Amino acid sequence: MPELPEVETLRRALLPLVENKRILGIRFFRKDLRFPIPQDQIKVQVINKKTQRIVRRAKYLLLQVETGSMLWHLGMSGRVIQKNTMDPDEPHTHAIFHFEPDTFLHYIDPRRFGCILWVPASEGHPLINHLGLEPLAPDTTARALKQNARGRKASIKSFLMDSRQLAGVGNIYACESLFKAGIGPKKPAGNLRLKDWEILLQSLRETLEKSIQAGGTTLRDFFNTDGKKGYYIIQLNVYGRENQPCPLCKTPISRIVQIGRSTFFCKSCQRI
Repeated sequence: MPELPEVETLRRALLPLVENKRILGIRFFRKDLRFPIPQDQIKVQVINKKTQRIVRRAKYLLLQVETGSMLWHLGMSGRVIQKNTMDPDEPHTHAIFHFEPDTFLHYIDPRRFGCILWVPASEGHPLINHLGLEPLAPDTTARALKQNARGRKASIKSFLMDSRQLAGVGNIYACESLFKAGIGPKKPAGNLRLKDWEILLQSLRETLEKSIQAGGTTLRDFFNTDGKKGYYIIQLNVYGRENQPCPLCKTPISRIVQIGRSTFFCKSCQRI
């Protein structure tokens, strides 16, 4: 599944293509993806309207017009590719959006786990209303994270991946950030000191930004709007490297399972 850096990479690529541009037309090629697509509502609300902003909330993109936002999610295998036609030229093209003057964005999703929805400005949406702090937002602080984790016995790895606490931190970046911070993945989140949270938040932001600058982490399906893959996978320190030497101390990387996901870490370096 595309994670936060992949979605942020896409957002930044879309900015010059759609921000302050009118949506001239939309073609839908199926009635639903993960959820039914409110086609008529979207067309009424956005066609001939300017996209004022495009923002990311966790792993969702919100294309904002005056009355609300068109919400996009890429699911497991979705991508958005810029083309030069309003006609589909790839399998699994489910929607095409025409922005002025001649920008055509094709929404492609082979597994159909993504979604295209409408979010009224005054109502929000259940998919995003519950989301927690944004790790890259300036107003997200170590002190706020420590306060939210107060008394929690759940592991710090689970806390990082809880979207009600932090929005959009997936498995890869949780593993990599904990390694960079030197914090063991099984440590109870409520036991971290303020200094630990400061180090972890900085490590998380550096890891995410480094991945964004590299274009995301391509493990299976992610492509940017120009069709290029992300390349952060070549910089991973622990994720997917079970029994390989730690890049810092050469101890073999360990793997355990937490909340149904593989966690990779170094027993020697992650002592906090």
